[in-house]
Amino acid sequence: MNESMKPVCPPKPDVRPPIRYGALQLESRYLLSPLAGYTNLPFRRIVRELGGVGLATTDLVNARGLLEGSEKTLQLTQTCPEDSPFAVQIFGSEPQQMKEAAQLLESRGVHSIDINMGCPVNRIVKGGAGASMMCRPSDTVSLVQTVVEAVRIPVSVKMRLGWDDSELSAPFFSREFEKVGVVAVAIHGRTREQGFRGVVNHDGIRRVVEAVESIPA
Repeated sequence: MNESMKPVCPPKPDVRPPIRYGALQLESRYLLSPLAGYTNLPFRRIVRELGGVGLATTDLVNARGLLEGSEKTLQLTQTCPEDSPFAVQIFGSEPQQMKEAAQLLESRGVHSIDINMGCPVNRIVKGGAGASMMCRPSDTVSLVQTVVEAVRIPVSVKMRLGWDDSELSAPFFSREFEKVGVVAVAIHGRTREQGFRGVVNHDGIRRVVEAVESIPA
């Protein structure tokens, strides 16, 4: 190829200083959030090539499918040496399944676990997972604590602001999760009722930040 035809790549951004993420030391505070249908291994590698990613997370992974050895589920957890450090996002409503899935992933070298509490899709919600977990505060905090105590790697949670506008419960959950050892919470600034429509509630996100003491939110 002629030298003049070679693509010119932009310089990688300077994202220092590093941050602590549980036991991990991340080179950047910018994390690639999980997104169903997008954050597969090829996509994660492309984003890493651009630079600036401290941690990349997979598509959401069914905890039960993982334990059953589903080929489709296992494909979502594929990684490579260049995809490091990386996290796997799991979803489910059964504490034992979530615990065992987290332990399995840890045994396979995954660096961090993310729990999905934000998916608004009906098939996920009807199974008691995703955003529907926000409707069962006591059970949900107990499930998250079970996962945190089952592994040595960091555990984070991604959630909505609440089920609907009548109760924006993300600040409550964030405080409770911090108490049981969650290292970070990620907030989608909409409710489950909104889905992916409407305006992001920045004030609601601010309330979550104010609700926690030391973990990133």
